[in-house]
Amino acid sequence: MLKAFWGGPSGWRDRQHQDGTIDWIAPDGQTYHTTPGGRLLFPELCAPTAPVTTTGPVPPAHTSGLRMPRRTTTRAEHRARRIHDERELKSAAAEPEDEPPF
Repeated sequence: MLKAFWGGPSGWRDRQHQDGTIDWIAPDGQTYHTTPGGRLLFPELCAPTAPVTTTGPVPPAHTSGLRMPRRTTTRAEHRARRIHDERELKSAAAEPEDEPPF
């Protein structure tokens, strides 16, 4: 696989063909021709494919309403509220309900 940081106009480029072969073009212009590894084991699978025909434009994805919901409070407000609630619970538990019997 060609790494993204090796590509670009001054880096390595590739040209892929329908039969699965790839021409790798080095930065200096040298071309390296490779064939698929499975060509020796499964030669019947390396036949060129038929031209792809499209049936029309791709329908738009219906994702316009699928966004993350907006927060009703900020994270800081939510954290302060949790701390306040926790302190109220702890102070209520710390207060004795009855006086000691002695």
